[in-house]
Amino acid sequence: MAKKIDLLSYEEKEERLEEILNRLDNAKTNMNELAKEAKEAGLLIISMRKTLTKSKQELIEVFKAIEAENTGLESETK
Repeated sequence: MAKKIDLLSYEEKEERLEEILNRLDNAKTNMNELAKEAKEAGLLIISMRKTLTKSKQELIEVFKAIEAENTGLESETK
């Protein structure tokens, strides 16, 4: 199941998680499926958090590069 989840886009993971949560909220999941869906929801959340953490780190690096470039340009104009 984890490999299948990793192949989904972030948006697909979000949609699947929403489906599961709606079923759980509306009591549309029988007891046999409850544990399976709860596990899948947990795996989706973990995978989504990893994606967000990776994206955050990439953005930090981009902003650091921009800041370094701006600092270099400021030095050249003085």
